[in-house]
Amino acid sequence: MDKKEIYDAAFSRWGFDAQMLVLNEEASELAAVISRFLNHRTNIGKVVSEAADVEIMIEQLRNNGFGGELDNEKSRKLARLSRRLGIPASAPAQLIPPPFELIDEALEHMCMAKGLSMSGKASHNRQAAAHLRLAMGRMMYAAQICVRDAQRIEQSAGRGNS
Repeated sequence: MDKKEIYDAAFSRWGFDAQMLVLNEEASELAAVISRFLNHRTNIGKVVSEAADVEIMIEQLRNNGFGGELDNEKSRKLARLSRRLGIPASAPAQLIPPPFELIDEALEHMCMAKGLSMSGKASHNRQAAAHLRLAMGRMMYAAQICVRDAQRIEQSAGRGNS
């Protein structure tokens, strides 16, 4: 079984938004079954089953261009946890990149995808799809940073006018 092929097929059939909704649903089901487990109304097998569903959906998110962001957040959160536990840890290496760098990366991936898709070969189309997903992930991350920066500027301006 090739997980990447399965994740590609799911993305192709249902699309990104639908898969994000499924991730939301699976995470909610995991939270609910953990509560039932702690109240002694279900067994650990159900918890493990729901955790596997969530893990599969997170792997799809990683496959759809958000692997770098997931890795950065995990590093940041692990560093924070190690500080709380008093365990020495190196600081997270990645800072949040400026939007223009993410946009440049997205454009590079889009150009590669365009070239690959023009060949007409199935394997090249799969590679093109992978580059397009990476481009999409970069663009969504850039959009998120732009909105966050705009909110910070607006909040600062609001405080200055008070």
